[in-house]
Amino acid sequence: MTAWHRLPAAARALFGAKGGCTGSQRSYDDVLRVMYELTLRVVNPTYRNRTLANTSGKSAELVGLLIERLNMRRCLDTLRFVHVAGTKGKGTTASYTAALLEAYGLKVGLFTSPHVKDVRERIMVNNEVLPMDTFVHYFFQVVDCFVELAGADKEVTWDLPAPCSFFCLMFLVSLVAFAGESVDVAVVEVGIGGSRDPTNIIIPEASVITALGIDHTEILGDTVEEIALQKAGIMKPGVVCYAAPQGDHPSTRRVLKDYAEGVDSPLVFADDVAVPTDGWPCLSIGGEHAVENSRLALLVARSVMGIPLTQPLDDVERHVLQRTTVMGRSQVLPVGDGSKGTFYLDGAHTYESLRCATRWFVKESTKRTCDSKPRRVLLMYSSRQPERIVEAFRPFVDSFSKAVFVCALDPKGMREIWKNNSDAYTQDKATGLIRCWKTLCGTVPCFSRAAPFVSLEEVVEVVSAASSDDEDTSKPVQVFVTGSFFLVSDIVNLYDSQGS
Repeated sequence: MTAWHRLPAAARALFGAKGGCTGSQRSYDDVLRVMYELTLRVVNPTYRNRTLANTSGKSAELVGLLIERLNMRRCLDTLRFVHVAGTKGKGTTASYTAALLEAYGLKVGLFTSPHVKDVRERIMVNNEVLPMDTFVHYFFQVVDCFVELAGADKEVTWDLPAPCSFFCLMFLVSLVAFAGESVDVAVVEVGIGGSRDPTNIIIPEASVITALGIDHTEILGDTVEEIALQKAGIMKPGVVCYAAPQGDHPSTRRVLKDYAEGVDSPLVFADDVAVPTDGWPCLSIGGEHAVENSRLALLVARSVMGIPLTQPLDDVERHVLQRTTVMGRSQVLPVGDGSKGTFYLDGAHTYESLRCATRWFVKESTKRTCDSKPRRVLLMYSSRQPERIVEAFRPFVDSFSKAVFVCALDPKGMREIWKNNSDAYTQDKATGLIRCWKTLCGTVPCFSRAAPFVSLEEVVEVVSAASSDDEDTSKPVQVFVTGSFFLVSDIVNLYDSQGS
C-alpha cells in the first residue's frame, strides 16, 4: 500500500482523489479544488467553533516541523527576508517596501494576505503574480510532498488546525516559489500576531512593526499592551526592528522597547527624527496613515540596501511612493462614467483603521464630486466586535445618508461554500451591527441584507434606494465599501464581471 492510500479518506479528498496524478496533469482548477476543501473546513461550524487560541499556537511549531520534514531548509537558507507585523498597515507597508527594493534593482518576492481577486496575489515576484502553470507547479510541489509525508510520518497530521491551514500552506508555497524564482529578498507579512505566527520561523534582515491596535483578541490578548507583546515576538537578536511611532497607543512603545532590549534587537521608531516628512510626495494610497506606512517602508528598504536613512528622497524613491497602489486599499471604482455613483473600497477592519479609512473616504468623495455634501452610503460587513466597529464611525455619522450591512462571500472563489454554510453566521453579524448602529448612530437610518449580491446592478440598486425623505436621490451615490476584505473582494469581482 502506498503512502497515499494510507491517508484517511478525507485527506485523499482534500489533496486530490487521483493519487498518482503527475504535475503536468495538474491545473489551476485543481488548486482551487484544494482551496475549496480547506475553506469548507473553516466555514464548517465543527471547525469554526474550535478555540483559535488553542490552535494558533501550534501553527509555527507545525510549519517548523514541515520545513524540516519536507526538506525545505534550503529555501530558508538561500533567501533574505524582511518580516512585517502590526495591526494596521502591514500589507501596505510590505507593498511599499517591496516596491522600493525592486526600484533599487533587486528581484523581490512579496508574501501578503488576504487576496482580493486571485489567490496568486499572495505570492508576487517583482509586483507580478506568477504565471498560472508556474504557480500550479510550486503549489503541488508542496502539497504532494505533504501528502506523502502525512501518509508515512506519524508526527505529521494531514489535519492542519483549521484557522491556520490555508495560510500555512500558502506560506510554504511562497518559500518554494521564492527560492525557485531566485529572488534576492522576500518581504513577508505576518498572518496574525507575530510570536506564534507560522511565518515566525524566518530570520530576517529587518523586522517591521506597523501601527498597533485592538484586533484578534481571542488569540492575542484583550489589551493593546498584550497585543504589542505578541507582535514584538518577531524581533530577533541582532536584527534591527523598525516600528511605527504608535501615536494611537503610546503605551505600546515601552512594551516594544522592553522586548527589544530583552532579545538584543535594535529598535528604531519611524518618527520625525528618523524620517523628515517635509516635501513628502502625494501618495496614490489615501489617508494620513499611508504616509506613516510609506515612511516606515523607506527606512526598512534603505536599511536592507545600506543607504543612509536620513538622506533626502531621490527621484526614484519619490516616483515609487507616488505610484504604489494596493488592491482593496483606498481603491476608487466609478460605475460607468460615474453619473450613477462611485465605489470607494478599503479593507479596513479594526477601530483605528476604520477611522482612518472613513476620514479618507469623506475627503475623497467631497473632492471627486466637488460637492460639500455628496450623497454617501456605507456598505459594510464585519465579523469583529460590533460595538467597537460601529464606534469608529461616530465622528463621521452625519456624513452618511444611510448604512447598509450585508453578508460577504469568501474571496477564495468558492461562493457556494458560503452560500450553503454561512448565511446564519453572517446574518447574525449583520444583526449585531444594526443593533449597535441604532444605539450609537441612530440619527442615520440603517438596514441589512441577508442574501449575497449577484450583480453590480443589484448593488447599485440597493444603495441608491432612498431611505428617507431627506436623501437627495438626484445625486450620484458615493458608496464606502469597508469592514472586510471579503466584502471588498466581492464588490471588485462583481465590478470586473460587469465590465465597468
